[in-house]
Amino acid sequence: MINARAAIDSLQEFARRHVKDNPRFKWFQRITLALSVTIAAVIGIQSIPYYTHIGSGKQAYQKGHYKEAEKEFKLALEQASGLGWYYLGGPERDPRLAAAINNLAELYRTQGKYSQSEPLYKRLASITEKLGNKHQGLPMSLNNLAALKRDEGRYSEAEPLYKRAIHIWECDIKQPDDYNLANIYNGLGKLYRDEGRYREAEPVYKKALKISEKSLGPNQQQAATILDNLGGLYREEARYAESEATYKKALAIDLQILGNQHPDTATDLNNLAGLYRDLGRYTEAEPLYKQALAIRCKMLSPEHPYVAKSLNGLGELYQAQHRYPEAEKALKQALAVRQAALSPLHPDIATGLDSLASLYISTGHYQQAEAPLRRAIAIRCQVLSQDHPDLTTSHLNEASLALGRQQFSKAEALFKQTLAAYSTVLPAEHPSLSNSLDGLGRLYLAEKKYNEAIDPLERALAIRIKAFGPAHPLVTESRHHLNSALLSSRNTPAS
Repeated sequence: MINARAAIDSLQEFARRHVKDNPRFKWFQRITLALSVTIAAVIGIQSIPYYTHIGSGKQAYQKGHYKEAEKEFKLALEQASGLGWYYLGGPERDPRLAAAINNLAELYRTQGKYSQSEPLYKRLASITEKLGNKHQGLPMSLNNLAALKRDEGRYSEAEPLYKRAIHIWECDIKQPDDYNLANIYNGLGKLYRDEGRYREAEPVYKKALKISEKSLGPNQQQAATILDNLGGLYREEARYAESEATYKKALAIDLQILGNQHPDTATDLNNLAGLYRDLGRYTEAEPLYKQALAIRCKMLSPEHPYVAKSLNGLGELYQAQHRYPEAEKALKQALAVRQAALSPLHPDIATGLDSLASLYISTGHYQQAEAPLRRAIAIRCQVLSQDHPDLTTSHLNEASLALGRQQFSKAEALFKQTLAAYSTVLPAEHPSLSNSLDGLGRLYLAEKKYNEAIDPLERALAIRIKAFGPAHPLVTESRHHLNSALLSSRNTPAS
């Protein structure tokens, strides 16, 4: 049997010798050249509108001008749908079509418009399925679809997509040191972190970092992004010293390669500010929040959701410092930015509502707290799993609101519910548990059940001292509550 590859090679060699390089066939060479130039010109001219819309859309997206970006990306998709006629297999083989679909889907995902994003990601996955397992487009489209489901809180659907993408990459593409594989592992790490599966998240993040550093080098943008995520994981695990070191490493990389006015540098600063706020290092946190806010306003736009992140963090910092008018102003501004830019069901809007409700509860404005808290819970119930820590945080605020209104039975049930929920997904000495324990102790104090208050307040104090050290404001607060319970218990006659 004649080898097909050898036959094709022989035919090409015959054509080259007897036609292409033969002086008698100059006319053929000229016609071929003219046709090639003409086809290239036609393709180039046809592509101009597509690339124009893609470029304009990306610029608008980066500035947070999402309506303008949507318009441009839709026009790019319309243009791409008419290109690719010269691809064997049709326009769906054209990478420009896949890029246009992906850009529009990513825009919708960023805004929390999941119902509009999902069919685009599914279409992209369908296109890349036809390209086969050896094409990088398939695992990357699965990665993007998984990220969407992760954002929606559909964790059980996201995980198999991430794992399939990794399997295809490692078994079929076989490029173990490619930065795209690092992106997939980074996404899987985010999934585990969102689920509270911290022990599983850490090795996945570290694998992503190892691949990225081997592919691109240690001091590059992707490594800084992964380090930021790893620092966030350590922060959520209350491994604060490791979190600070990791955040600072990411900041150093971004300052070196991007400078002090880049949005990624602002993200590093904002993350570090949040850590310092958690640790009670308020005088260090405030200038970092303000620096991040200034960069984001300048380099993005005042209407960008990242601006809202800095404002929300600043508002929570002011609340911790009892600077309540400043806190309310910052939190309201952050919420307004998010509501203008994002879908009504976006998790960041729930975060903003929850922060505002927490402020009103802490200042005794219970009536004002009701509406934002109800909306936050409704959003989180719809888009997150029932055991998600963010939903538990909303229920903790709900318990504090019930306590403030002296609805003691409701408050007790909610404090116990949040304690059980946190215990399911968090380590035994995590600071979040101390919030539920402290709330339960305060409830018993309000009910004059002083002996019952002592145990949860002692546990809360022990957790906070271990996590934050003896000088943290929350430790001071816990000591005050415990001392009140002990003193009242001694002064209360036995029944």
